[in-house]
Order: sequence, then structure tokens, then C-alpha cells
Amino acid sequence: MPARSHLLLLGVLLSGLVLGTPHHVLAQVSGRAATPAGPIGASMAVLAVLQDANVLPPEETPEANRVIKLVIQFQSTFMKSPDPALLKFLSQALATQDERSATDTLSRFRAGGWTAEVLDALHREWVATATDQRALLAPGFRQFNVSLDDFDRLMELVGNAQAALQQQGKTMHQVFTQRRREMPGGAP
Repeated sequence: MPARSHLLLLGVLLSGLVLGTPHHVLAQVSGRAATPAGPIGASMAVLAVLQDANVLPPEETPEANRVIKLVIQFQSTFMKSPDPALLKFLSQALATQDERSATDTLSRFRAGGWTAEVLDALHREWVATATDQRALLAPGFRQFNVSLDDFDRLMELVGNAQAALQQQGKTMHQVFTQRRREMPGGAP
């Protein structure tokens, strides 16, 4: 099945990108591997959702490579950045949830990578944020080699995926949950 092989290849690529090491080095690591299966699997799940929604650009195109980079880089950005503007943006995005749910969602995200709740919250917050306020995120994004335009592109894809899946009678949460289980670090 081509989609499955594409995702497996993507897993190898993600391992190298996340760890900054080539695949052959990863293969030589014995015992407990240093591969962060959670974030790799979470990025793979996001890409699978985009593919299921038919919004992922065709394989091996520059745009597909860009989307892969955006999914990885923005996950890393929001997981690791100490930038006050990014922290505030993420906090505001999750503020629509009750306090306990927001804390749980943030903890799950920081430990294991993307969740459907975080993607949905970021998308809603991005759409609701004025252009001048969006500009405050640029310095934090630059630290992770991404831009406001890059984030706008990723959020556009998330919104398009939500709409496409809704037309199929599905939600992004349902599809993400299923795809996440299939990926490295996913729950059984």
C-alpha cells in the first residue's frame, strides 16, 4: 500500500530530523533507542490525517517536503520554545478548555507531541488573532527556522483537513486518534 510505505519512509526521515542524526546511526543504537517515538509518531499522525483529508501535497514534491518540515518544526517550536509570546499564544489557544483539561492537554503535548486538541486550539487561535498580534510570534518562530507565513500555511492545511473530514462525516479528532494509534509511540 503506497500510503503506508510513504509513512514508514517518513518515520525514518523524521527520526533523523528530530534527532539530527542519519538513519544508519539510529540503526546502530542498541538497547533503549534515543528515538523520541512520541513526537515522531505524532508528526506522522498529523501527516496521515492531512493525507486522509486529501490536503497533503503529492509525495516527493517541494511542497510536500515543506509540509513535512512545517509539521516537525512547529511541533518542536511549541514543545520546546521558552519564547514568552509563543507560550502566551499556546496558553490562549488552550484557554477555551477548562483549566484541568488545558493542563492535561498541554502535558500530553509536551510529553508526546501533537494532539488533535492542540492542533484544533492553535488553528482557532490563529484565525482569531489580528495580524499585528501575529507579528509578535515571529521572533520565536525564527529561533526554530520557521516564519509567520509557514505557520499560516500549516494552519490553512489544518483548517482544510477539518473541513474535508467533516464532509466525509468524520472529525479530525477521530481520524487523528485512530492514526496516532498506528504510529510509533501510539497507544495500543
